[in-house]
Amino acid sequence: MNNNKYFLGLLFLMTLSFSALAQNAFEVTEKTGIEFSDKHVLVLEDKTNQLSAEQALSQLDRFVPSAQVSPFKPSVTYWIYQKLVNRLNSDRVFRIEPTGWKNLTAHIIYANGKIVTLKPVGFVGTHNPYLTRSPQDTSLNQFASQFPVFTVPKDQEVAVLTRVNFQPIFPAKTFSISFTDNQSFAEFRRFSLYMEGLLLGILFALTIFALFNAIQSQDKVAFYYALWISIAFFSVSSLSIIDGHRLFEFFFNIEDIHLDTAENLAYIISIGLAFSQSISYVLFARQYLGIKKYFPKVQAVSNLWIAFALFYGVLTLVGAFYPADTPFSANGFSRTYSVSVGLMLLMLFVCSYLRYKAGFGFAIFFTYAVVPYLIFRVGFLFGIIGLPSPFAYLPDQALGYFLKNPWTNQAFGVCLEALIMALAVISRARWLQSELTATARRQTELIEQQNTLLEAKVHERTQELSAKHELVVSSVNYASRLQRGQLPRAIRTDGRFESFATVWEPRDTIGGDLYWISSSQHEGPFVLSVADCTGHGVPGAMLSLLVSNSLERIYANDTLEDPASALKSLDHFVRTGLNQDRADTESDDGCDAAILKIDRRLQRIEFAGAKIDLFQIDSTGQFHRHAAKRISLGYKDTFNPAEGPQTKVIPYQKGDVFALVTDGLTDQIGGKPDGSPNSFGYRRLAQVLTTHRSGSAQKIMNELMNSFTSWQGTYARRDDVTALVFKL
Repeated sequence: MNNNKYFLGLLFLMTLSFSALAQNAFEVTEKTGIEFSDKHVLVLEDKTNQLSAEQALSQLDRFVPSAQVSPFKPSVTYWIYQKLVNRLNSDRVFRIEPTGWKNLTAHIIYANGKIVTLKPVGFVGTHNPYLTRSPQDTSLNQFASQFPVFTVPKDQEVAVLTRVNFQPIFPAKTFSISFTDNQSFAEFRRFSLYMEGLLLGILFALTIFALFNAIQSQDKVAFYYALWISIAFFSVSSLSIIDGHRLFEFFFNIEDIHLDTAENLAYIISIGLAFSQSISYVLFARQYLGIKKYFPKVQAVSNLWIAFALFYGVLTLVGAFYPADTPFSANGFSRTYSVSVGLMLLMLFVCSYLRYKAGFGFAIFFTYAVVPYLIFRVGFLFGIIGLPSPFAYLPDQALGYFLKNPWTNQAFGVCLEALIMALAVISRARWLQSELTATARRQTELIEQQNTLLEAKVHERTQELSAKHELVVSSVNYASRLQRGQLPRAIRTDGRFESFATVWEPRDTIGGDLYWISSSQHEGPFVLSVADCTGHGVPGAMLSLLVSNSLERIYANDTLEDPASALKSLDHFVRTGLNQDRADTESDDGCDAAILKIDRRLQRIEFAGAKIDLFQIDSTGQFHRHAAKRISLGYKDTFNPAEGPQTKVIPYQKGDVFALVTDGLTDQIGGKPDGSPNSFGYRRLAQVLTTHRSGSAQKIMNELMNSFTSWQGTYARRDDVTALVFKL
């Protein structure tokens, strides 16, 4: 095999007389930087993707200058030919950087014909700190030794033949292959690790601060800052820094994890976090500056930008999974995205300045922070799309070389922005606190002034209200006397009952309950009615007067009208009295009622009810509940005639007990102190009536009200209460 390589080397020397012979070698001198490249290279397109290094060397006459090869094609393998000559004062070791290429395999051809094939590398390199780190060896040279390296002797020339494949996501912009002086880089790497550790330490501390502040303050701005800085911390941790690895790869072997045909998992995570960091920063900036409220058009533009960033991020990740001949590959989107990021930052800068000019002092911190972030961000994006970065002119040593790398440039910019924005968040909190304090002070002074005025006004109004209150109370008491005067007098009950007892207790001095007995001047049967009108207090009392007067009209001449017809007439009088028969009526009120026509000669009762039942305990002690129709009288919606009131004939014997009650009694909430509250109900009513049926109506009523009051306990009265108990 070695003989074949020496033969090919001699063949190579013979073919130098062709087009490659005229190519000048790139001279590496003391002025050459740590990382360098030769723009004047020769390129061969291998559309078959099957050429070997030997076959490519045999076709040197087909190589052409790189300027004649355009554009890059994902499906094509390229062979790049160039020469290096070492003008340093000693032999020097170089390594090849894979930046921008999917796969890269280099062949070093020495002047004596020897050919050395270097280990293949990919887009993120083959260096894995997790596997190469040695607990015994603390030097930094071990990190560099894992890359493909080759030695160029002093004052000697070598040729480099490189086989490369197109990287579709962040592609190489030229055919120039990047070389690194391994010795110089190893010396620089210690400084780089210190810088990277410092940046990550700062971001970690800021992340802890942001998360604590967000939890404590429960503020949206603090939440979005914590979200951004947390993502930024992990994003910087995942960046492919100076020598191709990421900081967390010192602790986890994530570099060797691959997903089917995709890039390794570390690359996928890095891309996803990079886009997430940009989007979360815009979300934080919008919340911090109040963009939605003060700059609605910028809010709309930022929404479009976020949608575009998400779209491009998804395409980038899809391209990582399906890199060959993907339509998502390349420069058009990356350039558009890079320009859009710069414009987005400029808009935020202008908005922050305008907010500051409008009097929001904390906005100045954001204005200051955007400037360096914009500079570093633009430098990073320029490096990605192949434009010269502003940092390219820094000296090729220490911090200058550190900032030349687009990824470490991005890390430095994010860290600087995070530091300033931490001050911005604190400044905003202090500004808001001072504003709240000033506002509270002004409000306190205003309140003291108002209190002085109010005290005088309250004293004046108190006197007025006292007078008005006395007037209202006296009016209500007078109305109560009038309403009580509408209730049946003793002349209408005397001689008609064996015993008769009533309870009429409005909830609010006056109310909507009433009971009515027909005039004693009529011969034969007499009529007894109980009604429960809509509402309480004054409205209910007014409606009860209408019902009482309507009953007087119905039975003005005689008491022969049966109860069902009387209820229908009462419904008519209520509706017409409240103008409910008109389409433009505002009233939607009415009543429940029960009407009894009592014929003592025939010992029977004709009963009809609308939601008020009649209760009977016969001489044998049996309890009977004569149910009323479940309809109401009045209201806008009339009842169905087919479901209207019906008269029921009820025979009785001497000593039977009858009772009529409104729902204020049965629906009252009460109960034992240690139990759940519920209503008094019909079961307790029946129990009291049955237990005390042998007593007089007044005794039965007393027992009923004692039981009711005990049941109600400390619960408030819910409704007017009316109850009638009588024996015939």
